[in-house]
Amino acid sequence: MSQRCAIVGAGLTGLTAAYRLVQAGWQVELFERWPAPGGLVATFQVGGEPLECFYHHLFTTDTDYLQLAEELGLASSIQWLPSRMGIYCQGRLWDFGTPASLLRFAPLPWPAKVRFALTTLYLRHRDNLAEFERVTAAAWICRHAGVAVWETVWKPLMEQKFATRANDVSMAWLWRKVFLRGRSRSPSGMGERLGYLDGGFGRVVDELAARLRRGGAMLHLASPVRRLQRCEDGIGLTVRRDHHTFPVVLFTGSPEELLQVAGDTLPPDYRQRLSPLAGTSALCMVLELDRPLTDYYWLNIADASFPFGGVIEHTNYLSPERYGGRHIVYLSKYLFQDAPAWRMREAELWQLYRPFLGRLNPDFDDSWVLARHLFRAAYAQPVVPPFYSRQLPPFATPWPGLYHCCMAQIYPEDRGQNYAVRAGAAAAQRLIATYG
Repeated sequence: MSQRCAIVGAGLTGLTAAYRLVQAGWQVELFERWPAPGGLVATFQVGGEPLECFYHHLFTTDTDYLQLAEELGLASSIQWLPSRMGIYCQGRLWDFGTPASLLRFAPLPWPAKVRFALTTLYLRHRDNLAEFERVTAAAWICRHAGVAVWETVWKPLMEQKFATRANDVSMAWLWRKVFLRGRSRSPSGMGERLGYLDGGFGRVVDELAARLRRGGAMLHLASPVRRLQRCEDGIGLTVRRDHHTFPVVLFTGSPEELLQVAGDTLPPDYRQRLSPLAGTSALCMVLELDRPLTDYYWLNIADASFPFGGVIEHTNYLSPERYGGRHIVYLSKYLFQDAPAWRMREAELWQLYRPFLGRLNPDFDDSWVLARHLFRAAYAQPVVPPFYSRQLPPFATPWPGLYHCCMAQIYPEDRGQNYAVRAGAAAAQRLIATYG
């Protein structure tokens, strides 16, 4: 008789794990809180074309995702396109991200430009986690690149991801991001190309879900798991008023979510290990405009007065003709849930954001806006302090049969589709090795 397994969460991690388990002959059921699978790769329609609720692209180093896309017959649909990166600093827009743009970046004095370039090159050629794990990014950058480089460039970018915890983040996180990003560029540092799946990344989600159903897996959508508990014959799941029991359960939510559904029945030392593992949440407002806002695909905001930290103009990367001629702009904000903006309604948040769009483009007018959409993700970016490897949540929980696989375990990589695929496949491999 084949092994039975429940997977909690039908994001890319849960879908990939389920796919590999079904391939190995397991009986799998997925329980997803939302009406559709995909998690952070969820989509909606703009101009008749699917678009991600949260911006996504691929790097050439995302080999796990690319291999899965090849297996699913979708690799030929991935386009590798040039992108343009900028930064808003000291009241104006600047090109950023290439050696030539660094030379023209006036907010940094020449000695700081040199130190910025040298430290970036150093990080791209070092492959030693231990070297960076014991120190914060703030301390390392200030020491090696200088306070001006930290305050002008890196601190605003870290605050975009980690909000009020930016100064606490390990240098290992920043090093790994620079290290991998450098490998997606040409040897000169110019000419970076990013990947996008024609028709949207939701196609991978849809294909995985279709193959799972054909393989006999059951997807329970709009079915949030309210309670996990240990039973004599396995792990119990409470979904609405129904109770299910499985010999094996793979939980793919955050550490905080695991604590919420398992409650104080978990051993105290395990709860104490998970409870400090924080993560920022994401607010993403998507604008449909009748014309471009800026000339950039990716615009970092290095100005603490702005209520958002990133402007990703999707149609400066892909043609707006795909979306019925509409220009798509993501306004990105990472924050903790005790921040007032997290509780704001869409109209309130727009009133907060609206004046700052005029700083990016003085001609901006409300008449440009054809539609607005607001999306929230409660756990989007794990906070990784120094020596985070000692705090990683374990795959096997204290309950026999209950396993945990989530973004908090992909350290030192940054969260993303590639590492969700990698984590899901690795989880399935470990379960197969344990249970056959």
